[in-house]
Amino acid sequence: MTLDRASVIGQYRKSAVLLIGTVALSAALSSDGYARIIVERPLDFGTILISDHSQASRVQVKANGQSATNGGVHLVTGAQAASIMLSSLPAQTNVAVSTNIITPQMSHSNLAVSGIKLIQLEHTDRVFTDTLGNAHLNIGGTIEITGNPAQYPDGTYRVWASIEVNY
Repeated sequence: MTLDRASVIGQYRKSAVLLIGTVALSAALSSDGYARIIVERPLDFGTILISDHSQASRVQVKANGQSATNGGVHLVTGAQAASIMLSSLPAQTNVAVSTNIITPQMSHSNLAVSGIKLIQLEHTDRVFTDTLGNAHLNIGGTIEITGNPAQYPDGTYRVWASIEVNY
């Protein structure tokens, strides 16, 4: 089913809430030195519309950029996987990558919002550095919105996750 923003907003204007969700990724040091981890583009769940607050719903953005929803939520626009550049690593080396969701609860205006949380991050476990010691990594994720009769405030929601590289 394809939804355009005008038809979705018009259809659910009285009961819908638009949310913009992002995941900010912070860098961690590698085990054998210092790696630079540059977030070129954060993980963004786009603008979503909750049409049914009574059921649990999910928004998934895969590492390859594809997105999917289920339940009473619709993706209106803008979902994208994170684009991460790893640098200052040994050349032509396998690098193990792990992520950690620091606080799964998403926040709005720096206040935790009960019912919206990041439940998973998706990425490859290893990347191979080029001759300059650089590697590129895409990260996707899934947020879950629990069934809640109350509406969530409009705005930008954030959650923090860390990245660790080991070589």
